[in-house]
Amino acid sequence: MNQEFRNLTNRWVAGKLPARPLDANKGTFGKVLVIAGSENFPGAAYLCCAAAYRVGAGLVTLITEKEVKTVVSKKLPEVTFLSFSEVFEKLNHYDVVLLGPGLGQSKNLVEFVDRFLKERLSKTVIDGDGLNILSKKQNWWEKLNGEVVLTPHPGEMARLTDLSIDEIQANREEITKHFAKKWNKIVVLKGANTVIVSPGGEVGVSPFANPALATAGTGDVLSGIIAGLIAQGLKPFDAACCGVYIHGMAGEEIKQNMGDAGVLASDLLPFLPGILKKLRQS
Repeated sequence: MNQEFRNLTNRWVAGKLPARPLDANKGTFGKVLVIAGSENFPGAAYLCCAAAYRVGAGLVTLITEKEVKTVVSKKLPEVTFLSFSEVFEKLNHYDVVLLGPGLGQSKNLVEFVDRFLKERLSKTVIDGDGLNILSKKQNWWEKLNGEVVLTPHPGEMARLTDLSIDEIQANREEITKHFAKKWNKIVVLKGANTVIVSPGGEVGVSPFANPALATAGTGDVLSGIIAGLIAQGLKPFDAACCGVYIHGMAGEEIKQNMGDAGVLASDLLPFLPGILKKLRQS
């Protein structure tokens, strides 16, 4: 892919989807470690874990508070759990880490993220409060190693860049390109016609602008999709582009069935396997 790449299409995304061999086992499709959720935001942990499974990840493990474990295990018995104290000895057991959705910003979590940033990471997706914690650290991008996908909405992007939301929204692509290069990270600027940019200047632009997706939790679903695709072997930039497109297609189907108001983020989840099937058949 070159720097002239722009709009995502069915054909391009279908060509990137991971194979599903008949002799596969759960290890074939990768392991996702999710660090998410808090007493006030238990749903974020559920949404991103469920999304990773719904796009085909083989195993999803969640690190979260005790209260959140109770909520998630009832809704998603397939998820497994680790404690915060175990994470650093088992990081290398996972293909990708998803950090931040609904995590909160307590002192203990800030200290945890500080230690997390010192680890030699391979592939990481950072969303939500993970981004908010980073925004309070000077030159935070210099401390993040490995291949990193950042998934800010315009408000989070404003906190990361010290620009206003209006400035960001007025020049979404150029601002995303500038900071992807400065930070040396893949940046997914969410919103209508989501923009995805690699540090090298590769650009993907979603064809979807859908008010049905302008509701709490849809970003958690997106981050889980991206992490699930990385776990299955996609390169992080390709996973970000494919994830945005799959998420957008699911939103379009829901809008056709339900309209563009009253949609819940969890409504996206059962559509994801069908979207993958349609793409593979296209």
